[in-house]
Amino acid sequence: MVVGAAAAALMAAERPSAGTERKLEQAIYKEMVLGDLPGAMQEYRNILAQPDRPREVAARALYQISQCQEKLGQRAAAQAGYRRVAAEFADQTVVATLARALANFSGPRNLNFEEGVVGKVPAGWTVPVLPKDPNFSAELRRTGCKRTGACAVVLVSPNSPRPFGTMMQSASADGYRGKTVRLRGWLRVEAARPDDYAQLRLAVDRDGFWDNIDDQPVHSAEWARCDIVRKIDEDARFILIAIISNARGRVWVDDLSFEVVPGR
Repeated sequence: MVVGAAAAALMAAERPSAGTERKLEQAIYKEMVLGDLPGAMQEYRNILAQPDRPREVAARALYQISQCQEKLGQRAAAQAGYRRVAAEFADQTVVATLARALANFSGPRNLNFEEGVVGKVPAGWTVPVLPKDPNFSAELRRTGCKRTGACAVVLVSPNSPRPFGTMMQSASADGYRGKTVRLRGWLRVEAARPDDYAQLRLAVDRDGFWDNIDDQPVHSAEWARCDIVRKIDEDARFILIAIISNARGRVWVDDLSFEVVPGR
């Protein structure tokens, strides 16, 4: 999840001292431009360890650690960090407001791909690749979509040892346990080989064991609707939604929805 341009501009108004600000800017550059999430997290922690760091710097550093954790799929740790920012730095109004909203968010987000920057991984989604390579593996698009608006493309690097790529997000299972849900989306494949295909996946984390359900593979260059319906286990902790590419060509995804099925 990347800080939006408007939010970043607002937070820039809370100016720390010049020396610490440079360290914060260097860490943010390492995170957002170089894609070195572990390195950026260490720099943010180094800032937090300084006894004389301004509160506005500490709040932003802690917030960015949570952002990095979310990009790495460490959702529980990220939400704990957001809660800490909201509780300990309430006087830093902009970053505290953003953190509070993210800490309280539990369901899947940005399924319509309206958030994010064109050419980058859509906000709220992650790709399990080396930190410097995510935007070569999935991209937000505003053209070529099934409907007017936005969609996403999942790609596989040409030097990948096998044609497999995925874009995913996890959400808390709170509010869904014991209920039947439906994941629906539209996929199409710009195939590079006859056996290229795409799939929609809904997985449930049951105490560290992921129980996967994949929709039937899509080979078509035309938009095809995919549906997965399943009951969420009572012991579920997290729900994972993923678009799977088993293709050297591009896999397009649009118009995702996730909802509870009444009466099931």
